[in-house]
Amino acid sequence: MKKYIYIMMTLVLSVVIWAGCKKITVGFLSDSVFYVGSPFQVEKGKNGFLTSELKGDGSTVPLTIKLLQIKKKGTEQRADELYQNQNVYVYKTAFDPEVHTTLELLNSIRELKSKPIFEFLPSGQFLFTSGTNVIPTGSEYTFDIEVSNESGAKTFKNIGELDFVESQPYSINRNSATYLQDGGATFEPLPPVEITITRTSGQGTNVTVKYVDEDGVPFNPKAGELIVRGDRPTLDSYAKFNPVIKTDTEMSLNFEVIPFPYKQITGYGSFDIFYRIPSNYVKVTNPKAIYPPNTKFNINPAIGFQIKQEGTYLVQVKIKGIKRI
Repeated sequence: MKKYIYIMMTLVLSVVIWAGCKKITVGFLSDSVFYVGSPFQVEKGKNGFLTSELKGDGSTVPLTIKLLQIKKKGTEQRADELYQNQNVYVYKTAFDPEVHTTLELLNSIRELKSKPIFEFLPSGQFLFTSGTNVIPTGSEYTFDIEVSNESGAKTFKNIGELDFVESQPYSINRNSATYLQDGGATFEPLPPVEITITRTSGQGTNVTVKYVDEDGVPFNPKAGELIVRGDRPTLDSYAKFNPVIKTDTEMSLNFEVIPFPYKQITGYGSFDIFYRIPSNYVKVTNPKAIYPPNTKFNINPAIGFQIKQEGTYLVQVKIKGIKRI
C-alpha cells in the first residue's frame, strides 16, 4: 500500500513539474485575417472614402494593425505617389449652411492644410481625402500589414488591393420646363430639358451655368433674359459666399464647399433651381393650337443638380421647343 501511495505521489509531482515547465499559450492570432470587399474601388476625388475594416477570423482582441507598405500591383515597388501630401480643407467644427452664410464665417471654421492622401486607421481601414484626384485612373496597388495581439505578431503580404477609379462627380436631379401665356394661369409642358455637365478641371469649386435654346443660342443673364421667380431658389440660394457673376452668355459661381448644393431647401427636394425667361426674349416653336398666333409666353425652366467633387464645371441647359429672339 505504501508502495502504491509512493508511486502516485511521484506521478502527481511529475505532472506538476511538467506543467510548470510547459509554456502556456496566450490568446490566438489567425493566419487567415482578411478584408471584405477587396479589391477596393477607390473613387478618385471623393473626400472621406472609407474601405472596410480588417476581419480577425476569431483572433483574440484587441488587435494592433500596422500598415507596412503600399506597392504598385505585381511588384515590391513602394507607391510613392500615395504618400505625397495634398492641400485640403480641414474643418475645425461642422459646417452648417444656415449659420456659415458668408465667406468670413466659412473661413473661420476651416483651414487649408497640406495633408497625406490617406489615413490608416486602427481598424485597418483606409480613409482617403479628395487629394486622390492626382492619382491616375486605373492605378492598382496592393498593401502589406502587420497584425499583433497578446499572442505575438504576423506579417500579411498583399492582403488587400486598392484600385483607383473615376467616380460620378455629379448628379442630375430635375430637368423640366413649361411655358405660360403672358397674364395667363395655365402652365403648358415643354419637352424635358437637356442638361449637359462637363468637368473641365479637377481643381477649384466653380460652376458655370449656361441656358440655351433648342438651337444652342445662349440667353443673356446680364441683360435680364433670365430672371428670378418670386421666392423660388436660384443658383445663389445654395451658396452665398460669393456673388454670381453674370455675362452675356452665362452665370458663374464659386460655391466653396463640396457637395454643391450642400443641403436641400425646404420644399425643394431636388436641389431645384428656377429662372424665368421673359416673353420678349423668346418664342415657343409649337404652342398648343388653342393659343392665337403671336401669343407671347414666358418660359420657366426648372433644373436640379448636385456637384459631388471638387473641380470646375460647365452646366449647359438646353431648353427644347423654344427659340431666342
